[in-house]
Amino acid sequence: MVYLRRKRFKSLAMLLLIGVMLFSQSGFHPDESEAASTGDLIYDVTTDKAMYDPGAKVELRIDLKNRLGRHMVDGSVEIKAKHLQEQVGNTITKALNLNNNSDLMMIADWNAPESDFTGYLIEVDVKDSAGVIVDSDTVGVDVSSTWTKFPRYGYVWDFRQNTNTMERIDKLKNYHINVLQYYDWKYRHHKPVPPNLAQWDDWSGRMIYGDTVRSYITQARAMGMSNMAYNMVYAATSGYEQDGVEQDWALYYADDNPGGKGHFSFKMADSTPTGITHLYFFNPRNPGWQNYIFGEMNKVFQSFDFDGWHGDTVGEWGKMKTSDNQTLYVKDTYTEFLNKAKQAIGDKKLVFNPVGAQGIENVNISNVDALYAEIWPWDRDSDGLLYDTYYSLKKEIEQSRRESGGKSLVVPAYMSYDYGEQNPGSPFNTAAVMLTGATVYAAGGSRMELGDNGNMLSNEYFPAQNLYMTEELQHRISKLYDFIVAYENLLRDGQTEMMNRIEFPAYASSPYGDANKIWAYSKKDSQYEIVQMINLLGVSRNDWRANDGQKETPRQISNFEMKYYYSNEVTGVWLASPDAHDGRSKPLAFTKGTDGNGNYVKITVPSLEYWNLIYMSTEDSGGETDPPVKEYLVNGDFENGEQGWTFTGTAAHGVDSNDAYEGNKYWIYGTESYTASVSQTVSGLNPGTYTVSAKVKQNTGTPSSSRMKLTGYGG
Repeated sequence: MVYLRRKRFKSLAMLLLIGVMLFSQSGFHPDESEAASTGDLIYDVTTDKAMYDPGAKVELRIDLKNRLGRHMVDGSVEIKAKHLQEQVGNTITKALNLNNNSDLMMIADWNAPESDFTGYLIEVDVKDSAGVIVDSDTVGVDVSSTWTKFPRYGYVWDFRQNTNTMERIDKLKNYHINVLQYYDWKYRHHKPVPPNLAQWDDWSGRMIYGDTVRSYITQARAMGMSNMAYNMVYAATSGYEQDGVEQDWALYYADDNPGGKGHFSFKMADSTPTGITHLYFFNPRNPGWQNYIFGEMNKVFQSFDFDGWHGDTVGEWGKMKTSDNQTLYVKDTYTEFLNKAKQAIGDKKLVFNPVGAQGIENVNISNVDALYAEIWPWDRDSDGLLYDTYYSLKKEIEQSRRESGGKSLVVPAYMSYDYGEQNPGSPFNTAAVMLTGATVYAAGGSRMELGDNGNMLSNEYFPAQNLYMTEELQHRISKLYDFIVAYENLLRDGQTEMMNRIEFPAYASSPYGDANKIWAYSKKDSQYEIVQMINLLGVSRNDWRANDGQKETPRQISNFEMKYYYSNEVTGVWLASPDAHDGRSKPLAFTKGTDGNGNYVKITVPSLEYWNLIYMSTEDSGGETDPPVKEYLVNGDFENGEQGWTFTGTAAHGVDSNDAYEGNKYWIYGTESYTASVSQTVSGLNPGTYTVSAKVKQNTGTPSSSRMKLTGYGG
């Protein structure tokens, strides 16, 4: 990076900056010493748990597979923990010797700080004997005393005998899933505990084994996950009368409800081995039903070591009536029912699904421990707008945060639903999944999409594994989950919405998730102003579901300008993305200015693939970025390639970011001895004193001369 900044007045007419580099035969080479994953040595970096208590020991597992084509002799592995842009604690260094084509699982311990509810990015760099980085990777670490602040929901559903629960839980642990929904583990909806705790059938006839359920619970808890027993809050299957459920508690369709007649029910299947095909619903407001179902759930906790109740519904079906002919809407019962349920189950956690987000406003003000809402594109929000666009997801996540006092909404939104049912065994569309994920996480929410054996949901019936993740999508999702852990304190930790102006002179943009535009909007907290940037360039539809399995890959762009009109003075700017640099924060140079729209910072954004997070400190937070300066050089940081610079000489030359101190670097390389320079003329400066600075790195060889030279300036 080269800066030319004004300091104090002195006569100066013209300045010429020439970097003259005279090297031996080996020259100045654009090597790979900047941290970047190559896959030639680090296969994976994982942790032993999904989440850690403050002050706990974190076991890092660095899976090394030497595919460099040479032995690694007298190398080292350096481990750094970062919280946002700042390193936390000391660098851990371990020696490494590993023959070519050999494998090693290296274990390193890192002690988590005592600060609760904090995300970290662990950076792992492998260096050779010369100190050059040959491979690198990162992993996220969540230090939180409970999962409810930053929920990362997953699921299990396969409770067959001899299921390898450890393997399945380990896969979810590597995605940092910290709470599990045990889908259809139970005997019957109104009688979840089976008569025989060893084995039983569920409503559909699937055989469930008690040892498998218990093994999941044990393995998950050992890996830092909580376990939620799934069951509907107001449903019973046929035969409920013999189990103590009274007909007087039932719900009936109101006379003017076009949805049905008689006892409110829902058809699950045409036929099953158990003979159960329908659910029958009861009044959540009825004290008799409340006492009954609360008692049944407490029997669950007495028989199995679950951590809470994941309550479900089938959504809002219009006006209902009770056995004494009182009318109600089910959604209007949610607050009362949930508050009483929470009281009844004591210290167990409570999560509830208002399907379609219908009545979610009543859940948001209840005592549930976390928010969860299955979203369908045909349902409407409180303003009557469909939940069918990217922006509709963002809007609901933010609304729920405000109404609940800061809780982060978990969004099960099933991707490419019809495509999956019509084309089972097909892959997910990577762009569709990544854009919906970016939408939810950038807004401050979370997804419910990953299940046992590393599967991804495309259907509300969790055993239906219609679509699969490609290797590329698996890798991207892994990096995405590392990212949301590492930056949880910028994504869903008290941030509030702003309407600050954001401009991209070269591209169309919108704060509303419009197709074929950069979707950019701002947030703030006590330390940072934040820009969320999602790439919809080249994406022709703004529907999140991609129901037909189709979604264009956004057009990746690089080295483009952004002007952000700030509220508070900006002292540092950083960029982080799950799509680049393995999620590391990169400091960005910036300039300040003022125009008719107010005060702004101007930033050159190195790249945008799917999602960028740009955060700007509004106080001195100890980052690496220089104080804001007025730059007189054109493209002084080489972020726009060689623009503004003149090269002379015969050696190879160019611009890249491989081993730059920050951002980009200018490199010169030749196999024979050479003399070369890169220069720029700055003219028309006002009288004063100016500072010229540059960082120069030699890779190999012995230079005869390497200098920065200023000519043609006045005294």
